[in-house]
Amino acid sequence: MKILLEKEGYTVLSATNGAQALDIARSIKPDLMLIDVRMPTLSGYDLLMLMREKFNHNIKMLYVSILPQKEVIQTDADGFIQKPFSPSVFISAVKKALK
Repeated sequence: MKILLEKEGYTVLSATNGAQALDIARSIKPDLMLIDVRMPTLSGYDLLMLMREKFNHNIKMLYVSILPQKEVIQTDADGFIQKPFSPSVFISAVKKALK
């Protein structure tokens, strides 16, 4: 994902777990966060809820998961991409979320 985004001209920061993603989001305030439902230390669900409740509501959040969309708890995420995905579908979803 990082390579695809960088080829499109986006700056990409990576986190190894949900807690680290939360720390990055607090300090950097990115335009978009790609979050996996199943992340260590803080799940994607919990990360999204914390971001929406306590922090910047303007950060777009896009779920990326191997789980089918119907199995992903309905939240106020700005989109969903199911793995595996094609590069064009991925970039399209990112651009749509950023509009």
